[in-house]
Amino acid sequence: MMQESRHPGWDKQAINQIARDEYGGLDAMFEAHGWEKGERTFGQIAPTKVVETYGSVDSFVKAHADGRALNPMLNVETAFRTDPPQIFLKSFHGFTPENWGFLGFTEAFARDKFVRESKPGALLIVAGTSKAPDASERLRVLGMQQQTHIHGTKWDYLAPHRHDEERNDPDRVNGWIHGLKAIRAWKIPAEERPFVRDTFPETHNGGKNGTAIGAYGMQITFQEAQRFLKLPIFETDIYGGEPVEALLSGPAATVLRPSRPGPVSQSGYMVREAEGPKHLYILRLHGDEESFLGYGAQGRSIVKVGFSVSPQTRRDAHNKTLPACAFAWQIENSTYAEKRAPFPSSNHAIAGENAMKGLLYHEGKSLGGEFFLADQQSIKRAWQAAIKAAENWKS
Repeated sequence: MMQESRHPGWDKQAINQIARDEYGGLDAMFEAHGWEKGERTFGQIAPTKVVETYGSVDSFVKAHADGRALNPMLNVETAFRTDPPQIFLKSFHGFTPENWGFLGFTEAFARDKFVRESKPGALLIVAGTSKAPDASERLRVLGMQQQTHIHGTKWDYLAPHRHDEERNDPDRVNGWIHGLKAIRAWKIPAEERPFVRDTFPETHNGGKNGTAIGAYGMQITFQEAQRFLKLPIFETDIYGGEPVEALLSGPAATVLRPSRPGPVSQSGYMVREAEGPKHLYILRLHGDEESFLGYGAQGRSIVKVGFSVSPQTRRDAHNKTLPACAFAWQIENSTYAEKRAPFPSSNHAIAGENAMKGLLYHEGKSLGGEFFLADQQSIKRAWQAAIKAAENWKS
């Protein structure tokens, strides 16, 4: 890779050299990134596309320091391949990328430190702080987001409906003001979130590195990165990014496989839930059932039965398919909510699901597939039948 210099025109020369050496030309570089040149020539529009994606030509050069094959902006998997990996651990008070689309620092020098130590496209694993508002998130691994080196303020990458909340809180208004835009995000199902100390023991260091993890973020070890790849994750929306289809969770090593060229590839790849332990669940549609059905519900509820590694994720996926309206799916029953261990295989869970379907078909009204209209007593009996069938299933 060329050594950086600052003579006039160095930036365009750097772009052209990387395009030639790493891609075989500007046209191939555009194709690899999913860029469109429009009516302009590749040479005219290339600097603009580079800055829009990487934040600066300097960052573009840095992303290619180890060659195209290890540029995480093009393939998020490559962040796991180097030693140390391009993956950092940082603690947040919560993880809501759908309205918080950035990595924020209260001090500018902390942002500068992260930029110096990372490549564009590096991954940030998010852990809950010890004082996170949601007690179930404290000191647990919540998810991950992909970072750029695109600078901005909190107000550039924060959803508008969050602005008043931030501005009216004296403890938050000037916090995390120096931002770096994030472009993709993944969550770990709530039922599967491990403790930070168990997944990242070297970086966590018995809690001794807590201050550094919270203030700057710390680069994890290669062994810890491989451990993360075994965790279940699912991709989710991030504010300012392209909408993401509702995906089933799966092992990170599977979910992170690239789907199509481009640094913001977010669709076209579906993953089935991996075989393994499953929870049973019943979802109930909250809202005016008769308006939804178009006929009288006679006091009965609309429910969906099923099984998943994460009932909460399945609920969220079904709600994502609804427009903004007066209806929403909520968890009526789940083995996770009842603090039961998941059933050891899909076969156990299928036996439970089939028991629910059979009872609700006879005592309620089928609405197709796993959806039924049933009264509360029938729903209760269906749940009891499901637990019994799953517990008694034998191969």
